[in-house]
Amino acid sequence: MTDEYPAFEKAIRDIMERRACALVTRDLAELALLLADDFSYVNSQGALWGKTEYLTAVERGALRWSAQTAEEVSVRSYGELAVVTCVVRDEGTWHGEPFSARFRSTQVYALREGAWRYIAGQSTGLEQG
Repeated sequence: MTDEYPAFEKAIRDIMERRACALVTRDLAELALLLADDFSYVNSQGALWGKTEYLTAVERGALRWSAQTAEEVSVRSYGELAVVTCVVRDEGTWHGEPFSARFRSTQVYALREGAWRYIAGQSTGLEQG
């Protein structure tokens, strides 16, 4: 029986799942491990966050995740880089009010010192409920 995904894609999907779980549980140590030190992220409001801002937003922000899932995932390999496009579905609370939202996301991962790290991302809102 063949594997569903190539090894590099399994590794990227694993990091995506680990990051989603860390967001839900607010596991800052796990997030810090998965994000590259020079990580950059453009959120759906257009704000640019580095690693510190991203971790601070997870720790202290008004957004609390109860679930995050990725759909329509496409992973492309470029040697020691991987580019992911997907739709991210978030469930949780915003300032204590329940929300559900979908985002089109681009994520870039790099193989550094033998481990894949999330180095850059960008999200665009699709719909909210």
